[in-house]
Amino acid sequence: MSSSMNRSSNIIDITRELLSAPVYPGDPVPELKRLSDTASGDPFTLGVIRTGLHVGTHCDAPLHIIQGGKDISGMDPEHFIGPCIVLTLPEGQITDAGFFRRILPEGVKRVLLRSSGTSFLSESAGQFLLDSGVITAGTDGMSLASPGEEEIIHTLLLGGGMALIESLDLDHAPDGTYFLSALPLRIQGAEAAPCRAVLFPVDI
Repeated sequence: MSSSMNRSSNIIDITRELLSAPVYPGDPVPELKRLSDTASGDPFTLGVIRTGLHVGTHCDAPLHIIQGGKDISGMDPEHFIGPCIVLTLPEGQITDAGFFRRILPEGVKRVLLRSSGTSFLSESAGQFLLDSGVITAGTDGMSLASPGEEEIIHTLLLGGGMALIESLDLDHAPDGTYFLSALPLRIQGAEAAPCRAVLFPVDI
């Protein structure tokens, strides 16, 4: 489901609908089950959901790949709320540090990257973001890393204390500056959690 903008408030929803979102190969397909339903004469509609923690728009914590790392409930909310920038990556490339050195404004802490899932970060790019003080990196793909490099890139970024937001829908968010709100569910012991990510256009 495509993201949308509430024209009265200019809030841009960049969250994929969970049940219809692409699923990473090997992850469970999410399911919503009704326990009771007012349409069937029950007094309440009650449901349960079964899903992997990395399906749809979600946040990764260091525990995802770092033994003893912070779980999602221990992540500082600052990672997920605050000024951010949306940038489009060159399509179909492994982006290196030089790209960000040329265009990343100084002092940016949260970076959301658009590539339709076709472009990824190199180790040098990931290290540059960490060295630049970026605390959160997001992507509209399933991963910031190319296939075969996921362990390396996740270890670099999450091991450096960064939070990751994956499977965003940035179709209606042009490159520019925004205020991000993408708090994940607070689940103790979990390495990731779904979030509702929205952008507010602002001048930073």
